[in-house]
Amino acid sequence: LTGCPIRVRVLEVERFTSTTKVLSPRVYTIELTHAEFTWKVKRKYKHFQELHRELLRYKAFIRIPIPTRRHTVRRQTVKRAEARQMPSLPRTSENMVREDHLSSRRKQLEDYLTNLLKMPLYKNYHGTMEFLGVSQLSFIHDLGPKGMWLVVKDSFLLYMKPDSGAISFVLLVDKEFSIKIGKETETKYGLRIDNLSRSLILKCNSYRHALWWGQGIEEFIQKNGKNFLKHHRFGSYAAIQENTLAKWYVNAKGYF
Repeated sequence: LTGCPIRVRVLEVERFTSTTKVLSPRVYTIELTHAEFTWKVKRKYKHFQELHRELLRYKAFIRIPIPTRRHTVRRQTVKRAEARQMPSLPRTSENMVREDHLSSRRKQLEDYLTNLLKMPLYKNYHGTMEFLGVSQLSFIHDLGPKGMWLVVKDSFLLYMKPDSGAISFVLLVDKEFSIKIGKETETKYGLRIDNLSRSLILKCNSYRHALWWGQGIEEFIQKNGKNFLKHHRFGSYAAIQENTLAKWYVNAKGYF
């Protein structure tokens, strides 16, 4: 949304246990706020490094005087100071950061993202958008809290194609709504969502990602759609709604 800054907070650091002697990488939970939209993403330090390297390449590319109209216009719209300056990413390796220094590490990464997002050149870059978990569907009010390609509402979730906005799958929240992770999903790293009549299987990169997706959807539904998870009279999936703008007509009597 034009004119609205993005506020960044690195909330916590997780390190999952591993069966090997090699320490598993830390995972940072990042909370982002843009206007009335708030969402969280989880990133490892290597993801920060990958983004930083990609932005450095983009910065070098912008400075090359390629003789095309599109590139020339892009170079002219970039502020010189912005093209020269770029926030510094902490260089200390993750394995060298002690547990008692994690609060300082969180603050460094938080400052890095905050300063980066103040610069339109880097904020609007597609790699930054991907890092933040943002798409062209993210800030549409009618889709609720930061809708993405999987839109989750209080009474349903739908699978949408981000490029065209076409809806390809809808699953209602009802009394049999459930989320399964693991062997029951029929995939190696999967997430299975069921209701009374349909099933949706999402394939993830790892068990941890499937767990994050499952927990996120479950928390949202329990908070916003718990009325649809209960048994209701006459077998309806929806609860009784008071003071609604609706009226019953028998054989259209009284309508005409």
